[in-house]
Amino acid sequence: MAAHYRLNEDDNGFLAAPQGASLLFAGASGTETFIERSQDAVVRIGMQSVAVATSNGASLAVCIEVGDAAAKGQDGPWPIEYQLRASQSVQVLVKAGERVSFKAYPTAENAQILRTVVWASDLKPDVAATPPAHRPEAGNGAAHHN
Repeated sequence: MAAHYRLNEDDNGFLAAPQGASLLFAGASGTETFIERSQDAVVRIGMQSVAVATSNGASLAVCIEVGDAAAKGQDGPWPIEYQLRASQSVQVLVKAGERVSFKAYPTAENAQILRTVVWASDLKPDVAATPPAHRPEAGNGAAHHN
């Protein structure tokens, strides 16, 4: 009889998308999709995956491909029945009206993938990087800082 592996409470916590993020995919395989915005935005794309080692030397890798670039994360090698977890995230600039296509997927060696999630979250503009005249707290731009 084949072993049936399940996610535990710690795995579910690890797989949770950050607060405010949109879940794009949940399953075992991964996804190939796109993001578009009506205004320029910096978007963080992230993924987490959990697997269990089915024999010694097991590893779990995750990859996010955007255009010709790839970002990868890995866990392992580990012994049989060890729980593996891998995550990766990237930040991309999405220009208004344009699509940014990407792939996000896990790969496993000597392991069974239990669950993979892919999410996206728009990053808020960095107040420190905004010129003082454009900051909301600067009012009419008349404030002077020494």
